[in-house]
Amino acid sequence: MSCACTTCHVIIDEGFQDLDVASEDEEDLLDKAWGLEPNSRLSCQVFPKKELTVIRIPKYTINQVSELT
Repeated sequence: MSCACTTCHVIIDEGFQDLDVASEDEEDLLDKAWGLEPNSRLSCQVFPKKELTVIRIPKYTINQVSELT
């Protein structure tokens, strides 16, 4: 929860509009994330407010590659 890296980059597929707005620090770090999308966030900085929030883990992050498609 320190907003110090981008290893927790996620893409919010449902419920993005219900999250608090990203801080300037989070936005700056997101610029460094691979596969950035308009609805990208750092999971360490988001707190779902509704029951339905759907997140997707991107295929690539700084420290890993997902083999799932």
